[in-house]
Amino acid sequence: MNEKLFRKGENHKAQGWYLKGGEIELFITEQGGQHAPVTFFADSEKPVQPYYLTPWQDEHPDLSFLPLLQYLRGDFFCLPFGGNGDPVDGFQYQCHGETSAANWTLTSAEENGDVTIFELELDTKIKPAHVVKHYEMRKGESAIYIRHTVTGLSGKMPYGHHAIMKMPEANEKMYFSCGKFDLGMTPTSVFSDPANLEYQYLASGEEFTSLEAVPTAFKKPAYLDCSVYPYPVGYTDLFAMLKKPSDTPAWAAASYPDQGYLYFSLKNAEELPATTLWVANGGRHGAPWNSVTRCFAVEESCSYFADGWKPSIEENALTRKGWKTCGEFSPDKPFTVSAIQGVVRIPADYGKTASAVFEDGKVIFTDEAGHSVEAAVHWDFLCKK
Repeated sequence: MNEKLFRKGENHKAQGWYLKGGEIELFITEQGGQHAPVTFFADSEKPVQPYYLTPWQDEHPDLSFLPLLQYLRGDFFCLPFGGNGDPVDGFQYQCHGETSAANWTLTSAEENGDVTIFELELDTKIKPAHVVKHYEMRKGESAIYIRHTVTGLSGKMPYGHHAIMKMPEANEKMYFSCGKFDLGMTPTSVFSDPANLEYQYLASGEEFTSLEAVPTAFKKPAYLDCSVYPYPVGYTDLFAMLKKPSDTPAWAAASYPDQGYLYFSLKNAEELPATTLWVANGGRHGAPWNSVTRCFAVEESCSYFADGWKPSIEENALTRKGWKTCGEFSPDKPFTVSAIQGVVRIPADYGKTASAVFEDGKVIFTDEAGHSVEAAVHWDFLCKK
């Protein structure tokens, strides 16, 4: 292990490791394996830190009742994905599973030419499994290549990534797009219950064909444009867009023209059919949220919304429409999930992304007005096992 590539340290009271590869500096927490802050273009005059850190980090309240929340930040791998309120065959997980809350171990740090590779490992206890978290960072690229490999696990289980981004300020704009999708839908159950001091803006169990017109819980307005942010103050919502597999990766893009960057998420829709958005603008009023959590999560998942293990492996509103909402794990066969997360600089007049064109070693994002930006990225990583 090349100890020059990392250092053990603390970030906002979380213990973990600072990893450096190419033009990226990344902190990953030991507890939960959650990465943030991440600095893209770290060696430039204008570095970019797109991921969100919850505001209670430095206060360090006792959140041992749900360890996931203790250092909640950035992106992390969920297994099983979702709330997991109901047991399955006598087993029960906390929200988003052990992979988002248990302690990881850094086991590898190596350079291979222009590629820096890190690996962390975790042995789960509720249902025994071995999970390897693999990161690649490449010189000349502002992208993180992530792969999780699960061995020893048996049965069906939902899984996914949970990348939490910053909500733009009131005087700024963010434009979100994921291109054409095959199904858009809000959860069939209530996502934010006022009994829990939470409030949602969107209607439950509604389908939509455009992010610009998602049904609300109100008569006026009857629809909300969920492609332009910040989100309405005082609400937190969740909704999903599902895509069928294709020859090129599925993509999602959040452009922050006032900040000069576009965050992108790339995936294989066969592995991760849903882009599930969790949006929060002060809509959770209980502790530790305390009405001040302002974030936007691009959650790439194979799940039944965020309802958890049991609803995802049973027949549900998505499986009845032909969608996969869980993975089939075998103890004799490694199960892999890959994702790419990155940023690219954009001009101040760049708006909502209309298309993403995949060429050899790059992705070209173009907005509705025809402005284009190019990101160097080896997206064929999503096709390799």
